[in-house]
Amino acid sequence: MTTTHHGLNSPPVQGPTPLGQPETIGLLLNRSRRPNRTVPVRRAFLQREERDGTKSPGALAALVRRSAKRPLDLYLLLSAVTSGGDFSVTEWSTTWARSVGIFDETAGTAAVSRAWKVLRELRLITRARGEGGKSTLTKLHEDGSGRPYTSPGEGLGDPYFQLPYEYWDNGWHHTLSLPGKAMLLIASAQRKHTFTLPQERIPDWYGISADSVGKGIRELSRHGILVHLEDEWFDTLKTRSGRGSRPVYSLCPPFTPRALGEPATGEGAAIEAFRGCGPKE
Repeated sequence: MTTTHHGLNSPPVQGPTPLGQPETIGLLLNRSRRPNRTVPVRRAFLQREERDGTKSPGALAALVRRSAKRPLDLYLLLSAVTSGGDFSVTEWSTTWARSVGIFDETAGTAAVSRAWKVLRELRLITRARGEGGKSTLTKLHEDGSGRPYTSPGEGLGDPYFQLPYEYWDNGWHHTLSLPGKAMLLIASAQRKHTFTLPQERIPDWYGISADSVGKGIRELSRHGILVHLEDEWFDTLKTRSGRGSRPVYSLCPPFTPRALGEPATGEGAAIEAFRGCGPKE
């Protein structure tokens, strides 16, 4: 039977109907069998730290500069699926294409191939021909060094954070723009209940432009993912008074930090954060 397509982002209306985007993502996530339903992401993906202690922007900055929303989407989903062994997965390109909402086989295969190429150039993955026309994707270390991937947190000095599956379950992968996703990852990497996101420093720390930082923070706040708790004062020579202020934020459930050995914050701060959660009108 002939299949008729009506656009790249919608399934065909005649003939065999392919699995939808949410269902495809659900099957991929379930295959990972992660008991805590979270994806560990090293901070090195956002910010690399050299042996001498100097820090530089990580691969995330390159993806944002290239407006590479689809490669980031596929990378995060691949990170969830590759949960053990040699951290590889063998799958059809059409499966990955459906996961990013493309149902035309020819266009989907081409789009996914371009996305994998971006990630290969950043030395985040390798790609090889698999059985049955599939591709085998193997995850590499998040720092872009090309080293083999290992589970984070196995030693000291290997900070990481957890991205919950609700990121996909609740459709945030579809709703958030690239700046919103970047700032969600940066906020999650703080691994604290309360934290600051100094917009004048983040471009140097993470390689994300001040414009993207501001857009991402506003978007997360509008959707009730990030809440502005208060302003804190600090000493500075950049103002006439010698005092400056900056916003203090907190992430709302389900993006509140998971236990990673960090010192516990006061219960009062967490309660105030939860009270401010929820989408803004």
